[in-house]
Amino acid sequence: MDDDEIASAATRFHEDVPHQFQVSLTMSMQTRERLRAIRDELNDSVGERLFTTNDVMRLALLGADRYHALASGEVQDLERVDEEQLLPLTAPIREVLEAENLLDSPERDSD
Repeated sequence: MDDDEIASAATRFHEDVPHQFQVSLTMSMQTRERLRAIRDELNDSVGERLFTTNDVMRLALLGADRYHALASGEVQDLERVDEEQLLPLTAPIREVLEAENLLDSPERDSD
């Protein structure tokens, strides 16, 4: 994903997901640090401080919902929101998770 795709997806994400949906959560320091790392990676991708930690949480919940819909067969194909928002925005998230070896890989699954 290039930076322009991420910036464009960020703009659409902010337009589509109102900021009135904010919650207070209790979480471990490790989770807080991971969320900060993802937020910083997203902001670095667009070159400005556009994303908040709340945005990262909303993005995670939206991504989990879309993943579940695809994995369960509820929907058969990616929808426009997936292609225009989720794919570009999840690329920086994946980089953070891969750096911490938190993603399952085929090699680890076969061990």
